[in-house]
Amino acid sequence: MALAIGLASALAACGGGGDSAPPKPQPVSYQHIISYGQSLSLGGASWNAYPTDQSIPAEDPSVGLMFVSGVLPRGSMAAFTPFQDTSTEPLDESSWGIGAWGTTPLYGALLKVKDMPGVRIGSAAGRGATGIGGLSKGTPPYARLLAQVAAGKVLVKAPDTYSVPVIFWMQGEADRGALADWYEPLFLQLTKDLDADVRAITGQAAPVQILICLPATAPTIADGQRLAAAASPNVHVACDETPYPKTSEGVHLTAQGELMAGYAFGEAMRPYLR
Repeated sequence: MALAIGLASALAACGGGGDSAPPKPQPVSYQHIISYGQSLSLGGASWNAYPTDQSIPAEDPSVGLMFVSGVLPRGSMAAFTPFQDTSTEPLDESSWGIGAWGTTPLYGALLKVKDMPGVRIGSAAGRGATGIGGLSKGTPPYARLLAQVAAGKVLVKAPDTYSVPVIFWMQGEADRGALADWYEPLFLQLTKDLDADVRAITGQAAPVQILICLPATAPTIADGQRLAAAASPNVHVACDETPYPKTSEGVHLTAQGELMAGYAFGEAMRPYLR
């Protein structure tokens, strides 16, 4: 009783009454960041991570959230849990196109923007060894991406807000050798479809920004991606995989390489986190 009286007195001394309403919590902006494309977008072959690779810091789960079934959701998307990227847990290879994954570009990106307002959600939706036609509208990976957006939308309740400000794009090796002029219109159509279909779910006004990391082993595809970025205000080149550390086969990024790509994505997406 003495404690209650003391608290009431303190409120009165500050100009408040015992029946004053507590301050309303401010709405939180939940920003869902999605990594899409081929195996590099999923962290395929990059499981040489901490503590094996001492250049990779222990992951900080406070960078954001993921679905309860993982960064590559393989089950329930009915709840969020703290972000935890690295894993060697097997995947359904027929669905994901990779057998296991390690560090995706998402962790480095979320770490890079940890200081910004809002809460980030990270997930990946692509498929390894898949050309752009197999990732375009109407395909299972495309449907998987939209399902992740729909699940995120359901979990974020008003007055908090939910949006998909950016999608990372890491793809091109499966289309290696194709002409840039062939790739550009297909990629531009994909970016337009993603923007329209994602915004139809989220209700956000701002267009979805597509951030590219250019493929190191598919130079004509990289040229097509550059052409698309020049043609669309919502498509941007964030990085080039060429200088990043790679596994022994020279295509996939190591854990350190994925982290470096993620840092570049994080820097590029800062202007779009509202």
